[in-house]
Amino acid sequence: MHIERLFAEHFRNLETIEWWPHRHFNLISGDNGQGKTNLLEAIAVAASLRSFRTSKLSDCLAFDEKEATLGLRIERRGLREDLGVRIAHGQKKLFLDGKSATSMANYLGRLVVVLFAPTDLGLPHAEPSERRRWLDRLAFNHEPAHLADLRRYEQALANRNALLRQHKTTHVDTGLLDAYDQVLAHSGIKLILRRQRVLQRFAPILRDAFARIAAPGLLADALYLPRDEVEDEAQLLRLLLANRPRDLARGHTTRGPHRDDVDLRIADRTAALHASQGQCRALVLAMKIAEIRSLEADFGEPPVLLMDDVSSELDATRNRALMGYLDELGGQVFLTTTDAAHIRVAAPRQVFLMQAGHLSETGRFDRTTSPDSSTGVT
Repeated sequence: MHIERLFAEHFRNLETIEWWPHRHFNLISGDNGQGKTNLLEAIAVAASLRSFRTSKLSDCLAFDEKEATLGLRIERRGLREDLGVRIAHGQKKLFLDGKSATSMANYLGRLVVVLFAPTDLGLPHAEPSERRRWLDRLAFNHEPAHLADLRRYEQALANRNALLRQHKTTHVDTGLLDAYDQVLAHSGIKLILRRQRVLQRFAPILRDAFARIAAPGLLADALYLPRDEVEDEAQLLRLLLANRPRDLARGHTTRGPHRDDVDLRIADRTAALHASQGQCRALVLAMKIAEIRSLEADFGEPPVLLMDDVSSELDATRNRALMGYLDELGGQVFLTTTDAAHIRVAAPRQVFLMQAGHLSETGRFDRTTSPDSSTGVT
């Protein structure tokens, strides 16, 4: 799968862009603050309807603009499709091939993207919420229905917590709590089981990827750590009900999949506690490679890879390993950098410059030139 065309209007600081990226490797260079990350964010939002920088899509609107428009023309398994999203304050409208999409479920999953950002390198030492966010992105990419379940759970959780906080000042409607508990149990067990299922498939691929880029004999793993061992919706519902007195006293929901974690391990020990910084970074690099491979195995072709200035954060050895993998990938890559000297790949590629939201073409390096690898930006 790859992106043939990107259109963006009134999205963050980007000037109106109509861009035909290279079908293999796109290098976007420029100083900090020029809009490189905004360009990757536009692709991510158009593909997944979620930003990797904010929970509110209206934050992506350009200053003083009421609406932003994104459009992608994609090719997947030889078929072309047009995806579009119009973002306004508090709402969004989706389009497929120029017509209103019948549902979010019908829109999602048509283009799969994997993001690799500098903040990902800190995952072993990050808060559990960051590792959950990584796992939920992985689950969503493999099974797009995960996003709808996650949103239903998060909305019910926010409403339940708001009700719990009222307990000290006013009477709490237990009927409403019962209703929220039903939603949390119904959506929550789906999240738990899907996270477990996806991670079980992912872990062997991670071990293989880590073995290729780390010291021989070192094993890596990613284990799901649920706060509570529950196997079905009824069991999760009973858990929520049993903990309601404590939740009322504390003013928030203390049990459920929003408290779970992922144990990232090297040599059968938690990486954050026992591994070196270099080993932890190698682990995250292996996680991204494994994510791409697992998705390629599911979909029969590699996903689109978005890399936001990661190479500058890696040492020379791991940067060479990353560049070598990108050469082998065969899929489409969008990579930002402040220093193009970090990027040493032999793959066919196009180099662009981002300045104050304006994207311009600066060079092209192909092994061969063919009509279907034409590039450009207007």
